[in-house]
Amino acid sequence: MKVTFKPLAASLLMVGVCTGAAHATSNQSLESAVTKLEKEVASLKKQVKANKNDAPAPSVSRNKKSTQPQPIADSDVRLQEYLPFDPDVPGQAYVSSGPYIGVNIQFAGTNLIVNSPSVNTDIQLLTIRKSIINQLNATLGESGVQPTHSHLLLSGAIETQANYTNHGGAPSTTDIDVTNVSLDTTILGPSDWILGFIEFSYNNGTPMSDVFNSTSNYRVGNSRLFVNKAFVTFGNFTCSPFYGTFGQYYVPFGTYSTVMVSDVLTKLIGRTKARAIELGMMMQSKNALYASAYIFRGDSHAASVAKVNNGGVNVGLKFDFDYVSGNIGGGVIGNIADSGGMQLGTGFQNFEQIDHRVPAYDLRATLSIGHHLDLIGEFITASTQFNQFDMSFNGHGAKPSALDLEAAFSFAMFDKPSSIGFGYQKSNQSLAMGIPLTRSALVFNTSWWRNTLQGLEFRHDRQYAESAYATGPDDSSVPSQEGKSDNAVTAVFDYYF
Repeated sequence: MKVTFKPLAASLLMVGVCTGAAHATSNQSLESAVTKLEKEVASLKKQVKANKNDAPAPSVSRNKKSTQPQPIADSDVRLQEYLPFDPDVPGQAYVSSGPYIGVNIQFAGTNLIVNSPSVNTDIQLLTIRKSIINQLNATLGESGVQPTHSHLLLSGAIETQANYTNHGGAPSTTDIDVTNVSLDTTILGPSDWILGFIEFSYNNGTPMSDVFNSTSNYRVGNSRLFVNKAFVTFGNFTCSPFYGTFGQYYVPFGTYSTVMVSDVLTKLIGRTKARAIELGMMMQSKNALYASAYIFRGDSHAASVAKVNNGGVNVGLKFDFDYVSGNIGGGVIGNIADSGGMQLGTGFQNFEQIDHRVPAYDLRATLSIGHHLDLIGEFITASTQFNQFDMSFNGHGAKPSALDLEAAFSFAMFDKPSSIGFGYQKSNQSLAMGIPLTRSALVFNTSWWRNTLQGLEFRHDRQYAESAYATGPDDSSVPSQEGKSDNAVTAVFDYYF
């Protein structure tokens, strides 16, 4: 309501006139004018008070900032660089790029990229969200975090390799290939207790012709896009160490961490992707235990029909004593025939009904000493033999296993984070999968540009002896490897975003 002060001014003028002409105005007239003035002042006070009560409250942001444009402080700039979203957009979805899951992209030698095994992605995402919330709290205060935020993070990787291989007893080969393209979509929110993840990947394998139903030699004709992982996770590491995940992902059997360019033999034997349900616990202190259990319907089955018949347990201990840090653990899975290497390498994908399930065990350890020396060790083995008609080795049921031992030293070269690593791997009774008996590798990695990796690997594979023979589930014999050796040189360039 608009308030006018014209009556008040007129009254004051009247008083002045009356005072200036005191001899011409009677006392009764003066008292009447004063009484009238007092009434008008009281009326004006009521109007002003009513206006204050009816007026809208000044707009105050959640950060208690002025509604007028303010200069951007240095702390706000640093916050925007760290956070994958805008903290000044409460309750609204915000799309931005985020760190590639499972890969350290900090420009420091001790955080040089290692080959991401894609296992325990849910834990990595929960840890990332905890870091975001902690940074918000530290910068904006507890009142600055809005639990209804919903943010879409896009990240990914593009990897190319150039390779030269000298096959023992066969002509050498060369190749240039795009070996990995992935686009990760992470949905944080709208609740602090739920997140989702979808990974889109492409297949660079040999294409199949839909028209002639035969193999095509036109390699770039099929850069097939598919959903590699898709899951939902419940949990909030700022409040609780417990979490649950369901969807399609690599179950936590083994870790397969490596500084090598080539896949390690343990990964080829044991890594298992499934549509599973998992419950876990990850304590948030520097030195703490962790554990998880999962179940899923395996593709291979001993019964006449497939059902929820596989699962496992994973336990471990992480520790950090400043100069020495690491992670040790182990796990068990109900049937290793469901691993990707068994399904595709041995041929179980075409013969899923097996005589009996074959459990497997995993033991692993990583150790960092003095922020420069990293040691990796992992061992996977089947607990029992396969039936010889499902997977055999030298006339009896195979009991496959694999060992990986690695050491890497990180340093700065021309102020760029770099490392050199050596690895030794050995398999046993795994001829039916077509993998070598032993593998030795020397690798040099560097990160010349931020969020990139350049690597050069020299690899020596020794095959199983000529006297060894094996069969898969279709009872066809695997060609003998004749004890010969392969030597390969591989250069890799990775770009992460």
